[in-house]
Amino acid sequence: MANSKTIVTCAITGASLTPSMSKALPVSGEEMRTQSVDAVKAGAAIVHLHAREPDGRPTNAISVWREFIPHIREKTDAIINMSASLGSTAESRLEAVLNLRPDIATVIVGSMNYGLFRKAENQGVSIFNTEWEREAFGPKSYEIVTSNSFGKIARMIDILIDNDIAMEFECYDVGHLYILERHLSTKNVKKPIIVQFLTGILGGIPSDIDHLLHMKRTAERLFGDDLILFTHGTGTGNIRAATNGALMGTHVRVGQEDNLFEFPGVPFASNAAQVEKMGRIFREFGIEMATSAEARKILHL
Repeated sequence: MANSKTIVTCAITGASLTPSMSKALPVSGEEMRTQSVDAVKAGAAIVHLHAREPDGRPTNAISVWREFIPHIREKTDAIINMSASLGSTAESRLEAVLNLRPDIATVIVGSMNYGLFRKAENQGVSIFNTEWEREAFGPKSYEIVTSNSFGKIARMIDILIDNDIAMEFECYDVGHLYILERHLSTKNVKKPIIVQFLTGILGGIPSDIDHLLHMKRTAERLFGDDLILFTHGTGTGNIRAATNGALMGTHVRVGQEDNLFEFPGVPFASNAAQVEKMGRIFREFGIEMATSAEARKILHL
């Protein structure tokens, strides 16, 4: 399912990689504003966003989100994609989304063992500067099971339908696609169906090309022409996974949320640097990046 133009999402910051891993990971409102605007200037049509406290720990506080969402809207025409993954209930996950009303909100559609410790190993980092980071990547990092039950996800979908906010369904493994099919069989979700592959997390499917092809073929079989597909791989294989995704005809995601290092020990300078690298790769293969306006048309926003 080839695209005439390829949408690049830039995931500006996340909830798992931490400031001790790279000084270029944006944390403050000012850093989020600057890096988001620069990523859009570099060619990203979508910015995927999380919020962090001043010390870098993840938060869903509306006051923190407000430090950068309005600025990105004012300074760019980018599609705003807010993560809705933090919180124990559907309502708590969507509190900031309903307040700030992004173009798209994320919905993770399956649970799994989540090997957070592997992310530090992958980034080549073992020394942390804050107590919360040391705690996060200590023994408790071996006890994480993400909770995305059928009931919780159904409730999130209902709330987003009622509030007319588009959804991006995040799938970490093949089984999640079948869970999504079950939800969509009972929910009147607007088309197209936006699916984001999150591969390379220990507990989900790896980012190898055969796995990506299996995920793509399964998604196409389940959702047909209603499908808009994005590929990204977490960790230092992210650029490779994005390149494979683009060559397979999917849209892609890169960014500091997913990986901080261009080469071992060599951090990316910014989110824009990752988008610029994808632009160079795209040009070698004659692939065109979609503008934000073109992406809105592709996604029917």
